[in-house]
Amino acid sequence: MIPKTYKEFESVEIPAAVPELGVAAGDRGVVAHVWDGGRMLDVEIPKAGGTSAGFVDLEVLLGGRLRVVGHSRLGF
Repeated sequence: MIPKTYKEFESVEIPAAVPELGVAAGDRGVVAHVWDGGRMLDVEIPKAGGTSAGFVDLEVLLGGRLRVVGHSRLGF
């Protein structure tokens, strides 16, 4: 059981760097979607000017800790 639950539009800290998106460990993103009964999160990474760098896929571990498992860049 996962004691910490995350909700869409919640701000979360990215636990590890994702250089392909210009994300450093500790940067914040916004939960865009919660998957698999709360075990996976798609987190949008905002950029200055109101655009998005892309999405980071996070796995929710026991205790609510997060782990980067993937990412995708937006195509524009």
